[in-house]
Amino acid sequence: MLAASSNKTEAERKLEADTKSLNQVTGNIIVRNTVEGALAGAAIGCGLVLLMGGNGQDCAKGAAVGAVAGGAYGNSVGQKAAQKKVELVKRDQVLANLRGVSAKLGGVETQLRAVVSSQNAELRSLRRQVEGKQISQSQYDARLAAINSNRKVVSAALDRSAKNMAKTESDLKAAQAQGQGQLGTLTAAAASTRSRLERNRKLLALAQ
Repeated sequence: MLAASSNKTEAERKLEADTKSLNQVTGNIIVRNTVEGALAGAAIGCGLVLLMGGNGQDCAKGAAVGAVAGGAYGNSVGQKAAQKKVELVKRDQVLANLRGVSAKLGGVETQLRAVVSSQNAELRSLRRQVEGKQISQSQYDARLAAINSNRKVVSAALDRSAKNMAKTESDLKAAQAQGQGQLGTLTAAAASTRSRLERNRKLLALAQ
């Protein structure tokens, strides 16, 4: 393992570090929080629009709707929850975390595609060099081992993040089942992020 690690490129090491950092971000989403007054408002209405790809104008409309509908709904549900001493989802915090995950994953996706493309091109070149007796088979094998080690590390990190997002999705569904509404967009965003993570793992098939 040490030899494989020493043969990794700077880009490969950075990708490993960033996917491990992504684990922390996806693991920090705490869906359940003790109720603290109204649940929704202008920030929620705006934030959900941006999360789903809306623009500034859409954001302003979402904020207006969120301030009225979300605030009234949140206040009503919040009062009932306080009386029953149950926990509700703190939507603004979940939203902020989901947006942070989405942004970080976007950077990882860009790196991942670049690294895998570079690795595949390098291996094709190295195979030609082995055939032309420019390098030894052992040199090829050493670099191949480093590439596959990198792919295993990154794949494992993406898998952990996907499981974290699956838990977030499950927790949101559980909250809905217990009677809390207005979580459909957050649940869909968590599911979409989990799917993105799983798709990216498929790019990391071990090289031969």
